[in-house]
Amino acid sequence: MLAAKIDHVWGRRGGRLHLPTFCSMLLLVACGREAGWLPIPSQHSLDLGLDPNGVGPIVKMADPDADDYLVRDVGLMPGIWRWAYLHPELRFRVAHADGVRFTAEINITEVTFKVTGPVVVAYSVDGRRLGSIRCDRPGTYTIDQAVPPAWLVPGNYIHVTFDADRHWVSPEDGAQLSFLLLRAGFTE
Repeated sequence: MLAAKIDHVWGRRGGRLHLPTFCSMLLLVACGREAGWLPIPSQHSLDLGLDPNGVGPIVKMADPDADDYLVRDVGLMPGIWRWAYLHPELRFRVAHADGVRFTAEINITEVTFKVTGPVVVAYSVDGRRLGSIRCDRPGTYTIDQAVPPAWLVPGNYIHVTFDADRHWVSPEDGAQLSFLLLRAGFTE
């Protein structure tokens, strides 16, 4: 009875494919030369440029990913500006080195200026001093200076540090405030 059902499924003896014939053909098709050993194809890296969701050439403190650019001594409170403390440091990445300028926008507040007076803020790129700006009054100052191409390695992190010659020291907790940072980075 089972054989009759199998014959019905796989074909009848009267002209259709018979089960033992089908199994033999299946074995013949499955047999063949073994593929053997093949080496792994060579791997190639695509140069797709900078990660679009990663650290880029410039940041505004209001950007949602601004914390990714901060290395040390910059306030973490989100907003359009952040306090720069004793030795603020940020990191950036550029796609190329030719014709690049370092730009930043900082602000000296009236409250801190009353205590510190004029402040000189120096800025460095990977430990090399690029320049400084003298802030003779409270207000916003813009830094815009060309960067030697030899100082920049495209795709690598570039660290920018700021150093103010005077700081406002909080009487409550001893925090040393330098200036407000609004934006910083590299432009063409």
